[in-house]
Amino acid sequence: MKGYEVETIIKENNLDAVTFFSSDATFTDIDFWSEDLDSSALSSQDTLFIVPISNSCFVHCDHSCNILINESQMPLLYRLLHNKLKKEQTAERAYTKLLRSVYSGESMQSVLDEYAADNGHFIVVLDVSGRILANSFPVIANTVWEEAVKNGFCDYNFMDHIRSRSKKRREGSFELPSVYYCQNKALYYLSNRIHISDRHVGNVFMIRKTEDFTDQDYDIITTIARIFSDIIRKEQQSNDVNTYLYGGIMGDLLSGMPESQARARLKTSGLTFPKSMRVVLLRSFQYYGDRYLKTTLLPKLQSYIPDFPYLVHRDGLIIIADNDKIKDSPLKGNFDRFCTSQHLVAGVSDIFTDPIQFPEYFEQASGVVKLAQKLNRNTSVLMFRDYAFYILLDNIDNQHKLKAIAHPALTTLRNYDEEKKSSLFETLRAFISYGFSPTETADALFLHRNTFNYRKRKIEELCGISLEDNRTRFQLACSYRIFDYLDASFE
Repeated sequence: MKGYEVETIIKENNLDAVTFFSSDATFTDIDFWSEDLDSSALSSQDTLFIVPISNSCFVHCDHSCNILINESQMPLLYRLLHNKLKKEQTAERAYTKLLRSVYSGESMQSVLDEYAADNGHFIVVLDVSGRILANSFPVIANTVWEEAVKNGFCDYNFMDHIRSRSKKRREGSFELPSVYYCQNKALYYLSNRIHISDRHVGNVFMIRKTEDFTDQDYDIITTIARIFSDIIRKEQQSNDVNTYLYGGIMGDLLSGMPESQARARLKTSGLTFPKSMRVVLLRSFQYYGDRYLKTTLLPKLQSYIPDFPYLVHRDGLIIIADNDKIKDSPLKGNFDRFCTSQHLVAGVSDIFTDPIQFPEYFEQASGVVKLAQKLNRNTSVLMFRDYAFYILLDNIDNQHKLKAIAHPALTTLRNYDEEKKSSLFETLRAFISYGFSPTETADALFLHRNTFNYRKRKIEELCGISLEDNRTRFQLACSYRIFDYLDASFE
């Protein structure tokens, strides 16, 4: 029992008392002060002593915790504090019992099923987005809960109703379970909120058709809320509850959550996403463990991609980056050097605007990371747009037919170079890379302009093409990408 809870009891019952303890003190016992008590008993910080204000022998000691009160009010105060302490101790025993069941190998599912069956309840645990984290079986028949359990989430209207009720009843510094009646469905709900660091992250409900919830129900629902608070906290990759909520929705989207369900969940959760965003998938060449990820890598990333929702996935660390915040300081540059120094490769998707599209753009980021490794690219930051053509090639079933699709000029030049020990193949590649500019190409290859012009004419003669023709230029540019892909795939 906390000091501030004792102060609340005194205030709510209009007791005339003076307290000698701090609000954050914790008490496990209550006793009446007596001048016969020895010093060791008085110095216990865990015991709260009730003292009659008329006792002239009492002298407050800094090492003890005391309440001075009118003698006529002492029995009432003792009874109130004793009941509060007894209730907490009962809840603690229930919590320990449930934990023991879980740690002995019994799942939370079986624990919920057993308690629900023994006491005639249906029990369900939700996060604030409406996702069902756990529920007992059987589901209460002929109710909205049958559909909710089937879908794995509650609809927006129900969650909005829960939030509005929670705001009305939330008073003081702590909350107790409360009962309310749903007139439309003729059901009684015993509800308790799940908190992490004073942040509301979910609810536990015991639901039945009669109002006769027992004291044990109040203790158990509080215990279930505590256990799921621990479970959610352990699942978090940071202390930010929003991260847990973002991660839950992102993970469910990747698991194939239907669009209608996803939109309902997003609306219910109240989470916001950037207007324009990119998926960034970070994969490490070396694994340092989760502690490194949480305490070192993520804080450093904030310098390059600020305020990002993220998800730890089997493919790596998935980030949803706000494009408006990163476009003024392009990813390639400092971020590229950061990834190199941390032995990371980052796949970056195109821009998208609808969170529901997240799985599609995750595939872009994931695809470019996988393909870059196949192509032996050494760049740390890989933009999907730079690799889109290669991904197209990678999805062609018969890879051996690709060479026939490429312009025959490239095979002609490669064979000529092997025979004559020349470099026309790379000269044409450079000409394409520099936008078909003779001057820029000559400078890049450290050639005299006349030497380049000679090579250009030689290429046209050998291959029977005109390098001034735009259609030929397009075909040649695509063909070099095909050759690069095939060289990497079959070398």
